[in-house]
Amino acid sequence: MKRWDMIHKIKMLHDNGNGLSMRQIRDELGISRNTVKKYLKMDEEAICNHFSNREREKKLDQYKEWIVHLLQKFPKLTSVKIRRKMKEKFPEFEMSDRSFRRYVGRLKSEYPVKQVCYYEPVIDI
Repeated sequence: MKRWDMIHKIKMLHDNGNGLSMRQIRDELGISRNTVKKYLKMDEEAICNHFSNREREKKLDQYKEWIVHLLQKFPKLTSVKIRRKMKEKFPEFEMSDRSFRRYVGRLKSEYPVKQVCYYEPVIDI
């Protein structure tokens, strides 16, 4: 069942306390009682915000501009080297290696940087 349909059905079945209890709704819809309770507590605006804002704020978002600048200046820089530079510049920075690599990977795909090819044409003799 789609989330919106489920939420409206929960609210309809409960009917501001005049309808079914949370446990009866749980049994009818086959979902957790905690889920029923969560959606009954939320008003329409809170539900809209909950579903519209799917992107959470990341711990590294405050350093995003600096990381993008590094990637644009040095396109071949690996996430390990960027992490080392972060540790030097921001000693209070703490995060797991895997999370950092994942974040930098997303940034690399989001901000593609043209890598400069240095070559000279071969002239046939």
